[in-house]
Amino acid sequence: MKVKLQIFFLILFILFIAYWTVFGGNGILKLRQIRQESEQVKAASELIKAENERLKKEIKLLQEDKNYVGKVAREDLGMTRKDEIIFKKKQDDGQEKK
Repeated sequence: MKVKLQIFFLILFILFIAYWTVFGGNGILKLRQIRQESEQVKAASELIKAENERLKKEIKLLQEDKNYVGKVAREDLGMTRKDEIIFKKKQDDGQEKK
């Protein structure tokens, strides 16, 4: 009877350790979750780095290339040169198109 009780407690202890290893605060599931979050952060970081590089190139163009500044002013801000005339054409849905 004493041996059976010791085996029972040993099995119970092993099950507890296995449960804690998988589901505990620092268990396998938590580790997997942290790894997934890390991969998501790395992917977001790469996107931000790429956007940062694109913005650096655009800043350099805006500082050094007057033609690019004019292009941006015309396209994004709707500005014109002195000798330009803008024609607006209505689209099928009634909205104006430049």
